[in-house]
Amino acid sequence: MAGVRHVWVRLAFVPVELPGLVLDWRSTERGWEGLVSYVDREGRTVTEWLAATALRPASPIG
Repeated sequence: MAGVRHVWVRLAFVPVELPGLVLDWRSTERGWEGLVSYVDREGRTVTEWLAATALRPASPIG
């Protein structure tokens, strides 16, 4: 998938960033949102639309 990007997810009330994958983007009245899959702190896989402000690009290794 060419548009998949690794990101760090910053959720409200979660003290750590979680690794995630952006699957798609959309523009809304509130701004850009990414469709992100990540594993929450209880080990559940979650896929949801999140505001771009809640996402930070993951740095490439190397």
